[in-house]
Amino acid sequence: MSLLSVISKEMTNDQLVHREYVDDLNTKSQLIVYESQEAIFFKNGQALDLFGSGRHTLDTSNIPILKRLVGGLFGGKTPFPCDIYFINKVCVLDFIWGTDAPIDLADPKYSMLVGVRANGQTGIRIVDSRKFVVKVAGMMNEYTVDTLKRTIKGLMMPFIKESIASAIIEKGISILEITPRLSEIGDGIQKKLNERIADLGIELVHFSVNAIMASDGDLAALKKAKSDMMSGMNMADIEAYKMKVMSEARARAREAEGYTYQDERKFDVLESAAKNEGASAGFLNLGVGLGVGTGVGMEVGKMTQAITNQTPTATAGSTCSGCGNPMDASAKFCPNCGKQRPVVKFCPECGTEATPGSKFCANCGNKLI
Repeated sequence: MSLLSVISKEMTNDQLVHREYVDDLNTKSQLIVYESQEAIFFKNGQALDLFGSGRHTLDTSNIPILKRLVGGLFGGKTPFPCDIYFINKVCVLDFIWGTDAPIDLADPKYSMLVGVRANGQTGIRIVDSRKFVVKVAGMMNEYTVDTLKRTIKGLMMPFIKESIASAIIEKGISILEITPRLSEIGDGIQKKLNERIADLGIELVHFSVNAIMASDGDLAALKKAKSDMMSGMNMADIEAYKMKVMSEARARAREAEGYTYQDERKFDVLESAAKNEGASAGFLNLGVGLGVGTGVGMEVGKMTQAITNQTPTATAGSTCSGCGNPMDASAKFCPNCGKQRPVVKFCPECGTEATPGSKFCANCGNKLI
């Protein structure tokens, strides 16, 4: 029976686990574990000692587990058979993932049902060799990167779909506006996935979401909905801007002419009333109705007096300003020469008689109606 002197295994990047059966291990053999590798002794299906990178002399004096194995099971005699698993802990960085079917969900901003697809890339490495061999590789002689990809993809994809749907719905992110959030979504998926696969002895070293997109037909419908919404918003913004400009212009005009918005509203009310037939007589009582505000009744009274005083006035014995002929107090035109009696106006603010043709009161400066 030959005695092995050196036990080693050079592995490619496509190999993750290699099982080496040794039928004549002896305590003078040496184990060589390369960088990025670990080795585990198995006897009767039980994982024994774990060796990191370097050259290890299999001596019962410095390897307690081997001493118990040899002394207990073989009475101190060597050689004996065992299995040695070499584990490659290199990072697998070219794991491309993508949804195999659209994720149906409602776009939270445009309230449309869309089919969403996503793709990206991740990297995986073995962090606990014992867990990985026992729970994943098992008794396989070779466990490759492709085998891991097929295994882990089935575990990852349902969770990835669920996480993407939750991110879109719970955070209210539209498919058309999700690109700036891809890194954030990827980091969240990586953290939660690592919690799920930790018991398998592996972890994701990175997780990127390259794109989350709607199918072509749904994408066109979403863009149209966005365009329609923006057009409606633009029209509203334009109207609001016009109203703002007009309001500011009126405010500047009031300030220049020396009256307030409240004064302007009083003028509008009185002007409207004055244009209605019979309003002068009926409006005398309006001051009482509007007098709920401080001083409004007095203001209305003054303005009403001004309105009623805009009719021609004359006292007994008045004469025509044109020919000097005596005129009746109720006459609007001279019966002798036909000249119209001048209309006398009074200031609605202070009641002062206004000079014919004037626009502002000579006493208080108020704008004349």
